[in-house]
Amino acid sequence: MNRNTLKFTILCTVCTLFMVSGCKNLDPVFEDNNGKEQPQEILTRSGILAWDYPVKPGMESWNRLETEEERIAVLQVPESVLATLSPEEAVGLCITFPSFGHFTAWDTPQKGFAVMLSRYNILRHLLSRQDAGGSLIAAYKDADLFGFRTLPYSNEFWSLKLYYLELLLSQREILQFMTLEEKLELIKEAKLKFFEKLSNVSFAGFPDILFSLRIMANILHVESIGFADETAIRFIETGWFFDSVPPIEEIINLTDNYINAKNEIL
Repeated sequence: MNRNTLKFTILCTVCTLFMVSGCKNLDPVFEDNNGKEQPQEILTRSGILAWDYPVKPGMESWNRLETEEERIAVLQVPESVLATLSPEEAVGLCITFPSFGHFTAWDTPQKGFAVMLSRYNILRHLLSRQDAGGSLIAAYKDADLFGFRTLPYSNEFWSLKLYYLELLLSQREILQFMTLEEKLELIKEAKLKFFEKLSNVSFAGFPDILFSLRIMANILHVESIGFADETAIRFIETGWFFDSVPPIEEIINLTDNYINAKNEIL
């Protein structure tokens, strides 16, 4: 593990340990009138999600799970539910996924996401849909540097959740199904968030800007726009930087050129 990988791992250690061990809950747990555990998702989002994860970190039922295999199993969405999800509901179940921070437990964000993809069917379902792009973009545009503006999802551990949302949006499987209009809308929003982070003291460094930058780079890559700097390809493949910083200026310049060219077409 080199020092840049170590930097990423240390930065997210607290959140990672929380996600893996379940010592704390992403959403406060309340009791209903019958004294039964009920997650905040159900209480505050009635009618928005068709289904919610019945066992989550922080619940007694979660704490009774003894193995990682058991914890993975309880976070699977029933196939009967997957078959009926609207695009908005599928995105919602990904945003409220209790172990969304697991990607921080591996050497690079993309490697961590690949492991999550192999374990959790809601992520595989989302990436298989051709209609998820618009709903993902809508959620991303609703998010600012401090939380969702209007969507009633938990903003706890917000920085990590924003990175996770950007990681979802940077997946090639998602981008390849987007229309030209959607890709243009997304690359504009990613650029906006990139510069918003740079101007905010809480988001002005690595890895804060990397996840926004990677969305831009991956859209350009999907659109077959070449990079002069080979480190850009490694950044696209991993979501991280190693011996050298990703070519930020080149990615921004290519993004501006892409936006201008597509604006003329549309």
